[in-house]
Amino acid sequence: MTPEEREQFYDPEIAPTLLELARKCQDNGLSTVAMVEWEPGETGRTACLAAGAGVGIRMAELAMQARGNVDSLILALMKYGKEHGHSSVGLRLLELSGGAI
Repeated sequence: MTPEEREQFYDPEIAPTLLELARKCQDNGLSTVAMVEWEPGETGRTACLAAGAGVGIRMAELAMQARGNVDSLILALMKYGKEHGHSSVGLRLLELSGGAI
């Protein structure tokens, strides 16, 4: 399959199924994060976080949203840490070095 064919398969077949499963999980208190790649750098993403979702799955969602851009991920983690608090040595070093948002 070509990347275009894989994406054409993903859009009508996989994406709706993932969303349905993610919503079922969310309705039952489960958080879901899924990312599908049909070509390097080309992805589809599905995420449904339940109320009170933990930091681990939230970090996974932030990484998924960053789409391979480490700067976007670091900035998102810094923002999350500032808003919700953290115990990260790495984030603390960034804050101390003037990397505050």
